[in-house]
Amino acid sequence: MSLLATYTKRAKSMSVAELTYAIGDVKETLTIWRDRDPCEPYNSKLWAEFDAYTTEICKRRKITKC
Repeated sequence: MSLLATYTKRAKSMSVAELTYAIGDVKETLTIWRDRDPCEPYNSKLWAEFDAYTTEICKRRKITKC
């Protein structure tokens, strides 16, 4: 299973508050890792989490442009 699929599955069971907190945490961590190669495994994990969680919030709020 891909990272994105893993975090998409996890996002479906999280509340909006949990998603919002996780997104904030990921954003903070990405600022620390900004000088690293985006293809590093940990960076890939962070971006997969960010994408899955923001997409889930948009779906729940029926937002077409995030």
